[in-house]
Amino acid sequence: MANINIYGYQKIREFVLANWKYLEVRKPDGTVLKRFSTADGLTITGNGSTQEIEYKLVITGDATFQGQTVGKSVLFDVATGGTAIATEIFTSFEFSSELDSLTILHKLQVPQIV
Repeated sequence: MANINIYGYQKIREFVLANWKYLEVRKPDGTVLKRFSTADGLTITGNGSTQEIEYKLVITGDATFQGQTVGKSVLFDVATGGTAIATEIFTSFEFSSELDSLTILHKLQVPQIV
């Protein structure tokens, strides 16, 4: 069986960065609240040579989230529908006022062979 080399992992990371661009926020029970893209404030950091790719999203207690409890972030490669790629479960956070804000850091690690 062949192993992927450093260049191969770089190409995989570049593919992930170019295509996996949507982060969905869900309630702890899995109910979908909203799917975000970079146009909605999602920031994606990393490059072909970094092992970690980070998705950062800051949500405020606006009308969409007022009174809602958030407990999962789910990564997708399409704006609607599709199949989940990676799910991050975190300590639940309830938006009780419009002044509340939550920062979600969803991290992926694509390793390299040394």
